[in-house]
This record gives sequence, C-alpha cells and structure tokens, in this order.
Amino acid sequence: MENSVANTNISLILIDENQNGTVAKIEGDSRFLSRVVSIGIVKGSEIKVLKNDGKSPLLIFVRDTVIALNRKESAQIWIEA
Repeated sequence: MENSVANTNISLILIDENQNGTVAKIEGDSRFLSRVVSIGIVKGSEIKVLKNDGKSPLLIFVRDTVIALNRKESAQIWIEA
C-alpha cells in the first residue's frame, strides 16, 4: 500500500481574511471562465483574501491587483489547501 498525501481543495468563499492560497481549479460557464482568466485568475495563481465578511463580495489580491468577486463567483474558484 502506498503512502500518499491527497491534496484537498476548498472553495474560495470559505477562505478566511488574510489567508493565501493557490488556484487549483475554476468551475463555471464559458462566459465566467473567460472573465476570470481575463482578469488574471488562472490555475496556479497565488491569491490572498483581503476581505471575506460572509455577506458582501470578497476582495482578493491576485497578480498585483485587488479584485472584488461576488459570493457566487467566489464559490466557483477552488483553492489548494
């Protein structure tokens, strides 16, 4: 039997403020995928959550830019944990 550590992915919406992570995957329709890729959110990107108060949009820092994402969009981005 092999000893391997499985990577666990967690939705961006569940990441606490001031926590960092790496984008593992992005779900959604082609319009959403095109939009997030155009603003620099791609698999492997490093993200820092600046604001996540549980009700308003998330503020994230990615590729030297602060971006606001609504909660539905944030739930479609998965972070390596």
